[in-house]
Amino acid sequence: MKKVIIIIGLIIIVAGVGTPFVNGLVMERIVKQSFGDINQMSVDAGSDFSIEINQYNRNFSSSQIVWKIKSDALKSLYGVEEIVFVDHVDHGITGIVSTTSLEENKWFKSFVNKKLNGKNPLKIKTEYKLSGNIDSTISLDAFSFKDGSDVIEMMPGTLLIKFDKGLKNILSEMIWEGCSVSQKLRVDQLSFDSKIKKISTYIWEGNLAFKIKNIKVDDEKEQIDITNLMCGYALDYNKADSSLSVEMEYGIDNFKTRLDTINDAFARIRLNRIDAQGYENFMKTYSQLINDIMDDIAASRHDPDIIKKTIEKKMASIGLQMVGVYEKFLKQGFEIQISDVRAQLPQGKIKGDITLALKKDMTMTQFIPILIQPSAALDIFLLKSCVSLPYELAGDNQWLLTPVYPGMQTGLFIKDGDHLIHKAETSDGKLILNGKEMLLN
Repeated sequence: MKKVIIIIGLIIIVAGVGTPFVNGLVMERIVKQSFGDINQMSVDAGSDFSIEINQYNRNFSSSQIVWKIKSDALKSLYGVEEIVFVDHVDHGITGIVSTTSLEENKWFKSFVNKKLNGKNPLKIKTEYKLSGNIDSTISLDAFSFKDGSDVIEMMPGTLLIKFDKGLKNILSEMIWEGCSVSQKLRVDQLSFDSKIKKISTYIWEGNLAFKIKNIKVDDEKEQIDITNLMCGYALDYNKADSSLSVEMEYGIDNFKTRLDTINDAFARIRLNRIDAQGYENFMKTYSQLINDIMDDIAASRHDPDIIKKTIEKKMASIGLQMVGVYEKFLKQGFEIQISDVRAQLPQGKIKGDITLALKKDMTMTQFIPILIQPSAALDIFLLKSCVSLPYELAGDNQWLLTPVYPGMQTGLFIKDGDHLIHKAETSDGKLILNGKEMLLN
C-alpha cells in the first residue's frame, strides 16, 4: 500500500514539474493558431492588416515572443509602418500568463522618455486558457504631458477583450475615466461593451454600447456641454430567410451651447429584413473603397488637397457600382423604422415615429414611374408616420401648414394648440394625410 502511495505521489510530482513545459507547448499552438485565424479574417475581408511572428523563443517555464502588426492604414494615418510587441510569457503550473511591452517601438519609447519621464503607463496582460480561449486586459495608468502651451491629462482606464477558439465569439468591456486638454476640453467617464458572434466574414451578430458621462468644450469660439451621451448598436441574423435586422440608438440627457439647449434627446433607427447577401456585398464594396482611399492617402504624403480630390474621385467612380449593391436591399418586406424620436427644446417637445416598407421586390429603374405618376408609389410602399413639433419652431414658415401639392387637402402639418401635428398612413391603396385622403395623380 505504501509503495502505491509513493508511486502515485511521484507521478503527481513529475506531472506537476512537467506542467509548465506542456503549457508552453499548448500556448505556442494557441498563439500561432490565433494569429493564423486573424490573418485569414483579414484576407477574407480584403484588408492588408496582418500579424507576423518575428521570434518565438520557448523555454521550459517561460517564453519570449516578438511579433508585429502591419497595415497600410497605420502608415496612412499615423506615419507608422508597423507596431512591434514583445511578450514575456510565464507558463506556470496553474496557467499561462503573458505581459506585453511596446518599448521596441522607437516612437513609443521616445514618447515615454521625453514626455513621461520614462514612466510607461500602459500595461498589457493576457491569459491563455487550455481550451484555446484568450483573455487580454489592457490597463492605462493616469499620466499628463505638455503639448505646446496645452497640458494634456489622461485618466486611468481598462479594456478587457475575450476571444474563444477560432475567434467565433468576441466579448469586450472598456471603462476609461477620460481626458482633458487644459481648460479647453474635458471628457469624463467613457464606457464601451460588446458581445458579438461571427456569422460570416462581414456579418457579426450581437450588441455594442458606448456611453460618455460628460463632454465639455470651452474656448473662444464655442462652449459645449453634453451630458450622458449614448450610442447603441445591435444586429440580429435570421438564418431561416437569410435576413438581418440592424438597430441603432442615440441619446443625450443634455446638450448646451451658448445659444441652444436640448434635453432628453433620443432616436432609434431600425432596418428590418435586410437581405444578408446584399449586406455582404455592400460591406465588401465599402471595405475595398476604404482600403483604396487609405492607399491613396499614403501615396499623397498627407497633402490635404490631394486627399480631398482623391476621395471625391473615388466616391464618384464607385457611384454606378453601388447601384447594383443597393438593389440587393430592395426586397419585399425591407423596412426602415425611425422610432421613439424625442427632444425637449426651449420652444417645446418634439416627438415622432416613421415606418416605411417595401411591398414587393424592386430595382432602381422601377422607381422612375413614380416621377410621372406619383400614385404608383402606393403599389410600392407602406407608410405610417406620426410627428409632433412645437408651433413656435415654425415661426413665419407657414408652408408647413399649407398644401403644397394639388392633391393635398391639408398641409404637411396641422395646428393643434401649441403644436404642429403630422399623421400619414397608406391604407387600401390610399394615402391618408392628417385624416384626409391625399389625391395622387
